[in-house]
Amino acid sequence: MSFRFFTLYLAVVLFVGGPVFSQSPAKPVPGKPSAAPAVISSEEREAFDAAKGLDTAGTSQQAIAAYRGFIRKFPVSPLAAGSQYRIAELQESLGEPSKAFDAYQTLVTRYPDTPEFEKAVSQQVLIANQFLTGAKLSFLGMKILPSTERAEQMFASILKNAPFSKNASVAQFNLGLTYEKQGKLKEAAAAYQTVLDKYTGSSIATDALYQIGYIYMQVGRSGRSQDLSSLVLAKNTFEDFLLQYPNSEKAAQARDNLASIGGKESGDLMAIAKFYDRYKDYRAAAIYYNDVIRRKPKGKEAELARERIQTLRSEVGDDALRTGPERAETGEKAALRRRLQAQIETSALPDFNGPPRREIVPDELPVVTKPKFRTDVREVRPMPAVEPALPTQ
Repeated sequence: MSFRFFTLYLAVVLFVGGPVFSQSPAKPVPGKPSAAPAVISSEEREAFDAAKGLDTAGTSQQAIAAYRGFIRKFPVSPLAAGSQYRIAELQESLGEPSKAFDAYQTLVTRYPDTPEFEKAVSQQVLIANQFLTGAKLSFLGMKILPSTERAEQMFASILKNAPFSKNASVAQFNLGLTYEKQGKLKEAAAAYQTVLDKYTGSSIATDALYQIGYIYMQVGRSGRSQDLSSLVLAKNTFEDFLLQYPNSEKAAQARDNLASIGGKESGDLMAIAKFYDRYKDYRAAAIYYNDVIRRKPKGKEAELARERIQTLRSEVGDDALRTGPERAETGEKAALRRRLQAQIETSALPDFNGPPRREIVPDELPVVTKPKFRTDVREVRPMPAVEPALPTQ
């Protein structure tokens, strides 16, 4: 080597900080497994073959233990992810779905790059659906009832660890179903709304929007709501549903629900009108009688309202029914009036995180003559898992 070349080489070495033709290996990141070795050692192969031999022989419990031992000893082996997946399959075959779910969960969290990722998530959805639908599952040979709470935990885990998988929108919708079955209507409406917000292009968005409307309708019918706002939200949601998905298989149900909501609103307004009528506040009574007529002009309540307005006109005259300055009221009567007025406020329920609210309008609701349908949460089937695509070589 010439003196000139040696001098140039030395200068480059001092500048770079190491030999020019060699590179020091990257330091491993603490807490994170290093890249899997390209070559499987004979020790790894021997340990894996021993576990596989127990698996082939049909001794599932021993095979599970052997696969676990292999993973503990060789956590970054190219064979580790497949061993974890096989543990989950074996536990599922042994009738231990909860343990199988957890095994799949370990796979997707510890080995997210595994080619079995989507298939594992799909299996998790299927297992969670079993708990949600009420199918009896066995444990150690005994039949046990499933737990909706456990299904809730499962779907939440799927969404936490695989929020963008093929089955994420399915898990989000079915999470809403678990809440709905448990009577957690606030959480259910929020879960369905997340489907609309986060998975806009999903085909499940149709069902999510419908379920939001159905929840509002149920709250309005339950008597737990202090006003008509929940029914107004249900009405608005079903109208949005029909506007966005007019050809949905649930369109007929949505129209029927709208007709039912119109009848419920009319009935409540009729009760308020009769209250004012009974206390001889004929002007206020006439306002609510007319509101009943505007909402559902062809209904039975509207017919009764028209008859009563005509009777009042003949008894007290038109002037007593015209709107004008408020007349003096006693404190008790004013309080009663305010309480009744609160029943028809259109502000949104604070407990719900659903579609935007709109002001109530006295337009006629569509009259539907089709057979009536009812959708109970017990009749809503969980969305099935998406069939994973076949691997390509």
